[in-house]
Amino acid sequence: MPGLGQLYIHRIIGAFFVIIWAVVFFYYSHLLEGISLLFLGEIKQATAVLNKEWLLFFPSLYGFATFDSYINTVENNKLAERVQKNFFEKTYQHPSFCIAKGKKVE
Repeated sequence: MPGLGQLYIHRIIGAFFVIIWAVVFFYYSHLLEGISLLFLGEIKQATAVLNKEWLLFFPSLYGFATFDSYINTVENNKLAERVQKNFFEKTYQHPSFCIAKGKKVE
């Protein structure tokens, strides 16, 4: 279901946007009706009930939801690493500790 990735990373507004559009696309494309008719074995009626113009919006919606949640997760991980690094330096590193960059330590 598109929008669950955004919910998982606590991006509520983006998740709301994606879920609302998914509901609209499901409603106007009649995809759920087509799937239930397909399970009943009525293949011709299942393909006849589908609105193909609305059905073609699904790849874009799934692609956007996947891309958006992935990019935001990567950025959140970068921020978490930076915050964790600063915390460890403040908490555990001696204040006079210094690394001489460019020089060989023996």
